[in-house]
Amino acid sequence: MYVTDEVYEEAFHSSETFDFYFGEARLGVFDIETTGLGAGRSKIILGGLLTPCGGGVRVRQFFAEGVHEEGELLALYTEALSETDVLFSYNGDRFDIPFVNERLAKRLRPPAFGDCLSVDVYRVLRKHSVLGDAPPDLKQKTVEAHLGLGHARTDRIAGADSVRLYYEYVASKSPKLLQYILLHNSDDLLQLARILRVFGRSDLHEIAAHTGFPVKCGESLALITDIKLGRRVLEFSGKYKALPFDYILFDEPWRISFQNETESFCVRVPCLCEKDLVFVDLRELGADDGEFASCEAYGDGYLALKQGSKMHYGPMNRLVKRITRTALARFAR
Repeated sequence: MYVTDEVYEEAFHSSETFDFYFGEARLGVFDIETTGLGAGRSKIILGGLLTPCGGGVRVRQFFAEGVHEEGELLALYTEALSETDVLFSYNGDRFDIPFVNERLAKRLRPPAFGDCLSVDVYRVLRKHSVLGDAPPDLKQKTVEAHLGLGHARTDRIAGADSVRLYYEYVASKSPKLLQYILLHNSDDLLQLARILRVFGRSDLHEIAAHTGFPVKCGESLALITDIKLGRRVLEFSGKYKALPFDYILFDEPWRISFQNETESFCVRVPCLCEKDLVFVDLRELGADDGEFASCEAYGDGYLALKQGSKMHYGPMNRLVKRITRTALARFAR
């Protein structure tokens, strides 16, 4: 096994809205290199993880110097991944995450990523970005060029080239080939971290409502994974592992249930509906008006969540965070 650990003097993406959703969590960007596209027979040869580190970013890489070292790689890599709460990837929901989990299953090991929230930047760009159809495709390098980031990439090889170079390295142990392979992966990580700035050109409130977001209360962290708004009920659910027992809370205007076996929770918040307007009574819910007073959807103690076809994602997400924090505080007693 060959492990690298480097710090780059480059700030991780930050903005007022981005930090509202992700500033309380341990963030990471991850990417893997494999010998092929099918996890049934192909193996993972390199796992990379980028995390914020002070005012810069830390890049760790776990490299198998032969395919026989995949087991050791997976053990070290998944341990590093477990140190994060939110993981950003590029097409990770469809490729990296299922690939890692299938390789773990081959070795009779439990799946990874269960304790973190996955934010697939490719899916965000495809569904929510102002990029629209401007780039000819949404391959990572194409998006980099479209955002003016192409000059920042020093690696010029394709993913398929890295596989060929890997087998050449296994045969020759050439330090130069090793550096080419590592550079390809580290550039993917660094460039993806830079692509996160596109969130500033998008409706991050809408993105967060669809991808989910973490909520912290004291030392505990909940991951909101699903939000649904009906005409009479706002329902949201997520992951929370701080309780060793099942729990249902009835003595609030909203209801929360927690299942220990699945480490999951679900909250149902009553809504009001008049014609095409769906809203909540903040005072009835015990929410502080002052926290929502600056929202354009607020008025006289009421908070609009949807009007006609227009969703008020920001106020809705803020309410979800507020109620989740209240519930976590009750659990912590």
